[in-house]
Amino acid sequence: MTVAPSSPAFVGADDAPGARVRYATAVLLLGVRTGPGARRFSPVVCAVAGKLTTGLACGEAMPAKARVRMTRAVAGLPSQVDVARSRRDFVDEAGGRTFKAPRGPECCMYNTCVGETIPYFAQAAMRDAPPRVLAVWPVDADIGLRPLGGGGASTPAPEAPPNDGDAQARVEQLFRSGGQAFAAIVHPPCKSCSTFLTDVGAGWKLPASEAPGADGFDLLAVSDLDHDGRLEAVVYERWRNDYGAFVLGNDWSRPAYAFSCGNI
Repeated sequence: MTVAPSSPAFVGADDAPGARVRYATAVLLLGVRTGPGARRFSPVVCAVAGKLTTGLACGEAMPAKARVRMTRAVAGLPSQVDVARSRRDFVDEAGGRTFKAPRGPECCMYNTCVGETIPYFAQAAMRDAPPRVLAVWPVDADIGLRPLGGGGASTPAPEAPPNDGDAQARVEQLFRSGGQAFAAIVHPPCKSCSTFLTDVGAGWKLPASEAPGADGFDLLAVSDLDHDGRLEAVVYERWRNDYGAFVLGNDWSRPAYAFSCGNI
């Protein structure tokens, strides 16, 4: 097994400008491109009244219309974006299900939609935005966010993940902070055999809930929404023709929240 060369993973601790305030309720959203200039945001992890939670409850904690801050400085992209819930029901014709507004699916495949969330939509075109972005509500919330350079960036760790018997396996991303560690691994020449390992102090392990078949995993950012010193992590799943995402909460031994529209 080979390990990717070390490179700076902390591209800047939430480099959008402005002062930060600690709130008891704050939300981290994942934004994905849904068309030219169009962006859909899913609340994925949050603190509500100081308690860490994920998914649908995070959307319920937000107002119908909100201003969020982008967590990366990107040329041509505003540091703050207005978003709003949909006021129209979403009909999953393939799956035979209707989501009553403002609720909607996390994402859809050719034969069904999966998950349930309260999606938010950018109210102005975001043509210069990268394919996936993270956003924070309220705009000035201090959530201890540290964006990472997904897709190959790594940070030094005391040791590499264990060799699993595949001499061609390659660690694309390696992150460690205190007693929490994450490693994204690919297994060439197979393009859909990626795995990830976590270490919560007892050595590297494959989480029991990991679903096989992804092309790769990108650790997008870590945060500390509930300010307890234990990091949360947002991980993006790369699939051949779709995507997925999951959140590692205070306990990185298994995802606290996940959805996947990936299919080979």
